[in-house]
Parts: sequence; C-alpha cells; structure tokens
Amino acid sequence: MPTVHRDVGNLRITYVPARERKGARNWSRSDVVRIQAYRGVGKALHRGAEFPVKSERDFIKLIKTLCDIYAEGRP
Repeated sequence: MPTVHRDVGNLRITYVPARERKGARNWSRSDVVRIQAYRGVGKALHRGAEFPVKSERDFIKLIKTLCDIYAEGRP
C-alpha cells in the first residue's frame, strides 16, 4: 500500500504505511496517520502529528474520538 493523502480545509491528512518509513522515522513500528496544517498561503506544511495505527481498532478509536469531541463541543 503506498502513502496517500487528502486535503481537508487547511489540513493535509496522510496515511503512511510502516514499510514506507525508514530508520528513526519509523519510531512507532506501525502505519501512521499524519495530520499537518498549511502555513498560510502556498503549499508549505507544519511538521504535524503522527498517530500510530497498529490495527483497525486504533483507526476507529481516532474517528470515534473526533466525533465525540465534536458532539461535546457543540452548543
């Protein structure tokens, strides 16, 4: 599976398989979801956060948490 990304607003969300990561960059020893923000105008990105995805359950937990904080934060 290759690295894939999609832009959502000013965010770039990237799925990076572990086999695409080398050396110290593969700190999690698993696939990761990387979330970066654009630095204003242009294509430059902040470094961003990486969330390890060792199983489908990890990814589902991330999505559930996003839904939970959205629901709790709404008036």
